[in-house]
This record gives sequence, C-alpha cells and structure tokens, in this order.
Amino acid sequence: MPADPTPESASEALARDLYENHGPALQRWARQRFADNQVAEEVAHEAIMNGWRKHHQFDPSRGSERAWMFGILRNVAASRHRADARRLRVVPTEHVGVDPSEDGSLERIAQLSLVADAFAALSEDHRAVLVAAYWDGLTTKEIAADLSIPDGTVKSRLHYALRILRTQLEEQEVL
Repeated sequence: MPADPTPESASEALARDLYENHGPALQRWARQRFADNQVAEEVAHEAIMNGWRKHHQFDPSRGSERAWMFGILRNVAASRHRADARRLRVVPTEHVGVDPSEDGSLERIAQLSLVADAFAALSEDHRAVLVAAYWDGLTTKEIAADLSIPDGTVKSRLHYALRILRTQLEEQEVL
C-alpha cells in the first residue's frame, strides 16, 4: 500500500490559495503597467509573497482579500518603478532620431524633468490617486475600491495633489 503524501501545511495552502485566487488578475494588472512581461511577473509574484508573509495583517472588515492584494501589488509596482527610474538606460543612437538641440527638445526635456521632480515631491497617497486617475484611467469610485478608501477621500487627494503640482510648476515657471 503506497504511503500517503505528506499533508500540505497551512502555510503552503495559504500561498497556493493566494496564487490561485489572485495570481492571474495580479499578473494581468502588472502586464498593463510594465513593458517587460518578465518584470510584470516578478512584481505580481512579489506581491503574492508579501501577501502570504503578511496575511496575519489582513482584516476582512476593511475590505476583500482581492482589494488587499491589489493594494500590496500597487506598492510593489510603485517600488519597482522608483527603482527603475533611478537606473540610467542606454539608448542606441538609431532610436534617438534627431539632435535634441535642433528642435527645442532640450527645453522640453528640462520641463519634463521639473514636472517629474514636482510629481516625486508629492506624498505617496497623492501620487497613488494621480497615477490611478490619469495614468490608469480609473474613475474615483474604482480608485476608492482599489485603495480601500472613501470616494470623497480620493476626490480630495486628487484636488490637493493637482493644486500642489500647479503651485510647484508655477514656481518653476513651467506653467
């Protein structure tokens, strides 16, 4: 008579359940935000691992497990984007096309740099709603559900984030 396979531990079952229940949705979301599918998969897997490690912090009274996992995924993705932004990338000269000094692009690059600096100076909460609204194209209700915060808080954060950006860009004479 063959021996019974080793019973799965509760920890292993939790990891498997998180992957089976949320993995495909997390990977789809990550693939929409990262050009490299390998990076998207790494981000989704890291989010699942973080959810598994911190599952004791999950509070069902604050929202669904799916929303909680997406919150973790957004944090992992934001960390990855910040890390990637710090790295210089080599761009082959055939991709550059024109000399930036010929068409005023240097001024545009300087302005974009100031916009990026102003955006980076926002709090994480303000950046999250701006990215969700303007980059991801989500409605305030969708953002509220994803971030597990009230719709009014999303609207308030959007208002103040845009106001802060406008003030900083006016001070830098970008606007």
